[in-house]
Amino acid sequence: MRITEAQLESQLDSFGPEKIRIVGELAHQGPPDGVGPALLLAMGSRETNLANIVGDGGHGRGWLQIDDRFFAAWLSRHAGCANRTWRPRFASALPAGRVPTLTHSTLQAIEILHGNVAFAASRKVPVAERMRFAVAAYNSGAGNAIHGFGAGDVDAHTAHGDYSADVFERRDVVVRYLRRQGLPV
Repeated sequence: MRITEAQLESQLDSFGPEKIRIVGELAHQGPPDGVGPALLLAMGSRETNLANIVGDGGHGRGWLQIDDRFFAAWLSRHAGCANRTWRPRFASALPAGRVPTLTHSTLQAIEILHGNVAFAASRKVPVAERMRFAVAAYNSGAGNAIHGFGAGDVDAHTAHGDYSADVFERRDVVVRYLRRQGLPV
């Protein structure tokens, strides 16, 4: 799912500096952990081209595609927006066709990544490889990521077999973009 640097920068321009600042503030809460706005924006680019949409056959919700098959209870507890919008209009993001808010979906994605890093640590994945593992697991699940990791390719069971590699390539582009714009990396 490769895109050009110009396409990714266009996505970031459309997403806008205010949303980027919000993602940056949320990502930088707490101690440094490797989950920064550049990584989240790269994931959002891969997932939805930075759009707040319902995807993945109706199961992926929001700009970071929180899956309702695994996070229905979470979605039911958080405000929802109409598909393709950012303004909360509903008490819940769970019913079909709704997406979570920027803030809630960002915080949930960070929590998922932290859980994936903890899983990687429990399975003795080397420290230097844990965030890449966490990103692959975000897409394919921790079980699939650990099977791929054990076989020498953490992306083996991810979408198109390249999810974390693609996200990290996009992250590099996002870092350059954010620095040029004077936005938090």
